[in-house]
Order: sequence, then structure tokens, then C-alpha cells
Amino acid sequence: MAKRVQPKDETPAPDVKPDEVPELKAAEDAIRRAQEELEKACATYTKLRKEATDQVRKLRESTVGDVVEGTLEAVKKHPALGVALAALVGFFLGRLFRR
Repeated sequence: MAKRVQPKDETPAPDVKPDEVPELKAAEDAIRRAQEELEKACATYTKLRKEATDQVRKLRESTVGDVVEGTLEAVKKHPALGVALAALVGFFLGRLFRR
């Protein structure tokens, strides 16, 4: 059987303050940074979820005419992009319906 090794007791001496132990200070800083990043991620997630919900609601309320009208406005603003997208859609439809 393998011999069990007992971990060393590495608690600081009673007269040492926790702020004076470098490992504890580094761990506190890492936890604080992780908490800040988590809060930022939660805020970003909430914002994106709200935007997505609004877009889905707007899409459900729109009609085919609204979509066509929006597409025509976008092509008027950016004609080169419209031509490129039309060519891309045509290429994929050609590949899809090939033989």
C-alpha cells in the first residue's frame, strides 16, 4: 500500500496579518479581477439579450412588405453591397438547384 503524506501546515504565524502574506494578496487580487470581469460579462449578456428580444419582436411584427422596403432602402444607400449580395445569393441558388 502507498503511504499517505500529510500536507504541511502552512498557516501564517498568529502575529502576521493576512495582508502581509503575498499569496493571499495575489489570490484576493485575482478574485477581485474575476468578479469585475464576471460583472462586465453579465452586463454585456443582459444588453445583448435585450437587443435580441427587441429585434425578434420587431421582426415578428413586420410584414413581407416592410422587409422588402427595408431591403430596397439598404440597396439605395449601399448599391455595391447590394450587387455583391445579389451575386452571392445567385451563386448559392445556382449551386442549390444544380441538376
